[in-house]
Amino acid sequence: MLLRKFSITAIVALLFVPLASQKAQAATFTTQEINEIHNFQKEYANLDKTNYSVSNIYAVKPSLSKKFKAGSLNSKYINTQVDYINYYRSLFGLTPVTTTEGSNSDAQKTAAVMAAINANPFINQHGLPSEQKPAFISKATWKLAKETSESSNLNFNVSRQSAGDVITDLITDHYNLNGTDTGHRAWLLSTRLTTTGIGAAYGKNGYRYSVQKVLNANDMFRAASQPIVTYPSVRLFPSELAKGKNIVWSIYLSNRVVRTTPTVTIRDLDTDIVTNGTHVRNYSSSGYGNFKTIITYSPGRTHIVPGHEYEVNVNGVYKYRFKLFKQDATNDTTIYATEENKPASPNNQTNTSLNKQTEVQSPILLQNKILNAAISPQTVALPANSNNLFEQLAQKNRWKQSFFVRTLRIQRY
Repeated sequence: MLLRKFSITAIVALLFVPLASQKAQAATFTTQEINEIHNFQKEYANLDKTNYSVSNIYAVKPSLSKKFKAGSLNSKYINTQVDYINYYRSLFGLTPVTTTEGSNSDAQKTAAVMAAINANPFINQHGLPSEQKPAFISKATWKLAKETSESSNLNFNVSRQSAGDVITDLITDHYNLNGTDTGHRAWLLSTRLTTTGIGAAYGKNGYRYSVQKVLNANDMFRAASQPIVTYPSVRLFPSELAKGKNIVWSIYLSNRVVRTTPTVTIRDLDTDIVTNGTHVRNYSSSGYGNFKTIITYSPGRTHIVPGHEYEVNVNGVYKYRFKLFKQDATNDTTIYATEENKPASPNNQTNTSLNKQTEVQSPILLQNKILNAAISPQTVALPANSNNLFEQLAQKNRWKQSFFVRTLRIQRY
C-alpha cells in the first residue's frame, strides 16, 4: 500500500533493499477486521489441545482379534474434532455441522476394521480395494467398512496427535496420497455438508486410523450455503494454514462449472510483487465436497507474510483479496496497522522509528498482549495502560470472561 506513494527514486532504491526491510510494510486493518481476528484467535485458543494415545482415546476399548468389537471413543475426543471442524468452517463463513449417533457408529466400526487388519497406510484405502476380509470380521461389518471408508475422509498417523491435529491435517491436505486434488479439504469445506461421523482406532502397527464420514446422500441435493469457497479465504486467513510443505491453495465453485485450467497470479499488495501460481490443476470431475468446480494450485514463490494483503486472480474465474493474520495469538508479534495509526509517509523517518511508532499505537498489538495474558497470565506481561483498555472494552461490550466476544456477524459473500 505505502509503495504506491513513493517517488520514482524511492522505488528504485527499494529494489536494492533486503527482503527483511520490505517485511516492515503492512496492510491496513479496519476495526471490524481487528475484532474478527481476535475472535478467531480466542476461538483457536479455546480449542482443546489434549494429545491422545491408545491409553486415553477410548470410552470402550475395541477388541481387534477373534471376538471383534469396534469399541467407542471418548466423547471429549469426538466433541473436540467437531469443534475444530466448525472452527475451520467459520474461517470461510460456512455453517457448522454436527455428528449423528449412526454416523459415529459407522465411522468407529470402519476405523476398528482398518486397525484390526493393520491396513497399509501408504496406499489408497477408500473402499478397502487392496485388503482381504479376515475370518473374525463378519461380512456385514466388512461391507459397512468398505462403504463407509469410500464416503469418508481418512487419516493415518503414528504421531501423538490431538483430536484437532487430525482435522488440521485434513484441511491443509498436505498428506494427500493422491497429490494436489485437496479432496479432504473440499469435503470439510463443503457448502452442502450438514452432518458428519467420527471414528478412530489404533492398530498393532502403532497407526491411528481416523475416519470422518462426509458423504451423505441427502446433502447432495441441498442448496449450497454459498457459491464460492477459496483457500485462503476471502478477507482474513491464518498464515499458519497458508504455507508449509505440500500445502496448495484452491478455489471451489458450488454450482458453476469450469472445464478449463486457468492461469493464476498472486499479488502482494504491500510490496507490489506479483508471482504466478504453479502446478495449476482442475479436478472438477472428481466431485469432492459436492462442488461443481475444483481448481488447485501452488502459491509458488509467493512470500507469505502475516499482516500483508494479497490479491489472487484465477483468470476468468474469480479475483479476490485476503489479509493474513497469526492464528496463535500467544506467538503473535505482528504489527497490524490501521488507518488511524498508519503514518502518512515513511520518507521522513527510518524503518526503526516507523516500526516503533506503529508498535506503540497499534490497537491489535495491545489487544494481543491482553489476550495473551488471559491465555497464559504467568508468562505474558500486560501493557502499562492495560487497566484503561479493560475499562474501554467493558464499556464497549467487547470483553467477557477474559476474552473478546463476537459482536458482529459478517456476511462474507
